[in-house]
Amino acid sequence: MKIFSFDPELDNSVDDDLDLEEALEEFYYLTDVEGTFFGIEDSEERCIQFAWISQDKWLVDIPKPPDFINYQKYADYDECIEMIKRVYELNEVVQFAGMIKVDIMNESLDDKLGI
Repeated sequence: MKIFSFDPELDNSVDDDLDLEEALEEFYYLTDVEGTFFGIEDSEERCIQFAWISQDKWLVDIPKPPDFINYQKYADYDECIEMIKRVYELNEVVQFAGMIKVDIMNESLDDKLGI
C-alpha cells in the first residue's frame, strides 16, 4: 500500500509503497508535533489519514472528495496502530467504528462533538 507522511520536526516526508512492518515503523518514528501526519492510500485511491493533534490524540480522517463530507474520529496511538493493521489486513481503506460524517468545509470534528 502507498504510504504518505510528513514530520515537520525532522523535515522528513515519505511517499512510497511500504509493507505493513515498514508502515508501522514509519508511524512509530513520527514526532509528536503539530503538522505531523501519516496516511495510507489503497489500490482504489481511497485514503485514511492520521494527523497528530496532542499527546496521544490523533485525528483520523477518510477524505471524501469532491464534497469533503469526510468520516472522522479521534483515536489514541494504540487505536491508530490497530486501524493501520486492519487496513493492511483487508487491503483497503474502510470506515471504523466511532467515525462520524463531518462537512470539513463548514465544520470541524470538535463542532460535531460539541467540544
